[in-house]
Amino acid sequence: MYILIDNTNDKEIVFFGVLNTKIVQDNFVIEQAGSLLVSLEKWLEDIGQTKAEIEGLGVVVGKGRFTNTRVAVTVANTLSFALGVPVVGLSDADVDVFVDKVKNTPVGQYVSAKYSGEAHIGRKNNK
Repeated sequence: MYILIDNTNDKEIVFFGVLNTKIVQDNFVIEQAGSLLVSLEKWLEDIGQTKAEIEGLGVVVGKGRFTNTRVAVTVANTLSFALGVPVVGLSDADVDVFVDKVKNTPVGQYVSAKYSGEAHIGRKNNK
């Protein structure tokens, strides 16, 4: 199974799963910090899969909020390392491009977060 994580929306996380030739997609409402991992666990349970069945991962980068991107990239890279599977970054949630790209990516290459704009961490708004 291949999993693509799209955490670019402030209100929901979208998971795409490719199981042989079948594509499964589910959206989870973001309720609290840490909800990406909780949602992933729930989603895997819902579709009858386990983390051990993951063959490759992808994450959408370059869109969305800074923190959402950092969390998604960190989760994808950590799972990639722990499971010994490839991980790729994509500019959008194109499942067909994702599967081809992840199948041609060696294990041990990790995703760097890319952002749609400059981070505003610790800056005060001058309003």
